[in-house]
Amino acid sequence: MKQRTIHFLVLTTFIFSQITFAQAEKKAPAQEPVKKEVQKIETSKKAETLDLDPEHVETQFLNSLDYPELQVVPRASERIQMDGQMEANNGYMMFWPFLVSSGTTMIVALLSKNKFKAGKEDDEDFRRNADFKVNAAAGLSAAWFGLTYFVSASEPYNSTLQKINSIKGRDKKSMLLRERLSEEAMQKPAELIKMLAYASTITNVIAAGGLMDVVSSDYNMYASVAILTAFLPLIFKNKYVENYEKQLEYKRKIYAPVVYTDMYKANAYANLAPRLVLQWNY
Repeated sequence: MKQRTIHFLVLTTFIFSQITFAQAEKKAPAQEPVKKEVQKIETSKKAETLDLDPEHVETQFLNSLDYPELQVVPRASERIQMDGQMEANNGYMMFWPFLVSSGTTMIVALLSKNKFKAGKEDDEDFRRNADFKVNAAAGLSAAWFGLTYFVSASEPYNSTLQKINSIKGRDKKSMLLRERLSEEAMQKPAELIKMLAYASTITNVIAAGGLMDVVSSDYNMYASVAILTAFLPLIFKNKYVENYEKQLEYKRKIYAPVVYTDMYKANAYANLAPRLVLQWNY
């Protein structure tokens, strides 16, 4: 009886082990894709590791970074290329506020010549002073015409295009060099013209105001018009200034914070409440 019981237990154990082994074999193929997927993930992680070659460490490190100059749309080089044609064809007319302001002052000065205040026609000192102010206003206007022509003829965009087009590399260092040279080409004329706008306004206001002191009252209205037009360079932004300010604005927006509102619960038992969220995106 004992021997039969032992034989039965051994036989049962053997059958159970065979069934378990068969089930394991059936499940094994299903685990193969999982193992392969894990291997792929590990391989991709290894590939993402920055492996720097000592001989080209600078280039490889720069290629692993990202810069606002390369992320902004349009890039500085693209903006220079777009406006370079306009600069070549109509560069002088980009300074029309300066031209109108100076032209008005010159016209008023020419109209005011020998138009002295009533009762001062025979005053020799007054006549000399009046002639000096009229000639100074006309000369100042002519100087502004020449200065605006000189600035426009320099074509800062097109002169820089020749430099950046000579940089042929397609690596990140070369692209970054092109963009930074382009931004410098946008910055220099913008800062110069912004300063010239203030200088033009101040000098033309002084010149037109000086004419009002010496001309007859019938011509004071013309001098007043010259004073008003003197502010045109400040009212209407020059294209160079506008381009540079827009480029800086677009660059700031790349790393600008995102502000939005939503509803949230402080805990599981609280009611929904509005909140203001400030999120920085990099």
